[in-house]
Amino acid sequence: MFRAITLVALALVLFASPLAAKKPEEKAVAAVSADTAEKFAVVVERIRSQMAPGKRYEFLSTADRESVNLSFDKMSAMLTASGSVGAMPEDDRLRLFNEQEKVNGLLAKNADDRLICTHVAPVGSHLPVKQCRTAREVADSRSKARRQSESFDSTRLNRERSN
Repeated sequence: MFRAITLVALALVLFASPLAAKKPEEKAVAAVSADTAEKFAVVVERIRSQMAPGKRYEFLSTADRESVNLSFDKMSAMLTASGSVGAMPEDDRLRLFNEQEKVNGLLAKNADDRLICTHVAPVGSHLPVKQCRTAREVADSRSKARRQSESFDSTRLNRERSN
């Protein structure tokens, strides 16, 4: 009996610790902080500036970028029409929330600080190890590998031409 209780307690500790350690997801667009059209315009401008090359959301595809901008325009129109989130009819508030969640999902999926984890078997071992890197680190390593490959190819071509 004591052994069963100990195993249950150990299982609870093991499964609860990763959940407790997970940090809450930061939402790019929050209706609470941007409850008027003026406040929302400031948030939108800040996010759009982060969609530029070299910034946090640079990895957005063209389609996702258009979708985010379209959602911003819809949300801005709703806020301008009613004045604030509190003055909106329930249906409009629900549509605003849905657009907000869509934008937050697209931005979170394409943020440069998003972790990408893979299981890689190190040389000399059959036991895979979890390796996590940010999306920016992955993109930088791909870019570096591409440049090295191009450099190698051009060097090889120059050697062949000189022979």
